[in-house]
Amino acid sequence: MTDRENVQTYYIIYSSIRDKPRYNLKTVAKTLGMSGRGHSYTTASNYIKKLYQREISLRPNLVLKNYENCFTTAYFLKVDDPKKITPMFLNLSNLAETRQISYMLLLAGRYDFFVTSKYDLSFEEGLTVEKKSILYNPIYTHPSGWRLEMEDAFKRIADSDLKKGTLQRDIEDFLYWGSTEFRIFETMKNNVQMSFTKVAKICNFSPNTVRKYFCNEILPCCDIAHYFFPKGYDHYHKSLIIMKTDYEEHFVKSLTRLPCTSYVFPLEEEIVVIIFHDGVDDLMYSLKKLEEKGYIKYHLLLVPLHWD
Repeated sequence: MTDRENVQTYYIIYSSIRDKPRYNLKTVAKTLGMSGRGHSYTTASNYIKKLYQREISLRPNLVLKNYENCFTTAYFLKVDDPKKITPMFLNLSNLAETRQISYMLLLAGRYDFFVTSKYDLSFEEGLTVEKKSILYNPIYTHPSGWRLEMEDAFKRIADSDLKKGTLQRDIEDFLYWGSTEFRIFETMKNNVQMSFTKVAKICNFSPNTVRKYFCNEILPCCDIAHYFFPKGYDHYHKSLIIMKTDYEEHFVKSLTRLPCTSYVFPLEEEIVVIIFHDGVDDLMYSLKKLEEKGYIKYHLLLVPLHWD
């Protein structure tokens, strides 16, 4: 089997799991044509294991939607004294460990940190909030350009004709979760595929209780993030772009031409995009071309150095 056929197989598996995150091996094997008489599920199972071992995909995550009483806030932070960036990083990491911060990036560029939280945070002296916004439901693109070389994919984005249209920024009415829902959610949020039996042992509930709460209470309140990286997650460089555009919806749609999943975080007036690439020149070329066409009002590029 050639490398391209291998990638195609992994993409089919990823797409199948994207449709049904708590997948059934028999269904995946059937999709691959590896089921029925004369076939064993072992081959399909090995492909799935390699999909995750090589980080061609990551385990699907639960992402809680925004509610009036439970929504995410994004902060861009600047360290006043560059010599203190290490202790500031350690302090923010402690907040991540105690779950006061849900996501943290150490950045190179105009800002030093990008953090998100379900709390309205105050930060220690010496750490200035440069930008603060509600972070609406994130988008994780489904890459259709996995066959393309990265340079060709960015050229296609640069050649895009975009239509005006902003992303939806929804906040649901009210989240009626109690401690049981939050406990199961926190246990499963980084791996939707975790068995209900294992979750039950961790949470000290019965498997039937976990199944009932997950299916009836938790899943309807969440989106599921899926990821695809043909050469493996760590193979690619990463860039974070803060962007102002009246063409948000079609710009995000154009990102599906890339080989890799892109992360899109809608703020109140801008969007934050994390893009995976082989070299920043191709990325900057496409952004510059879209800016020249009038599709992008402004953009700011930063480089993620570490993330939790």
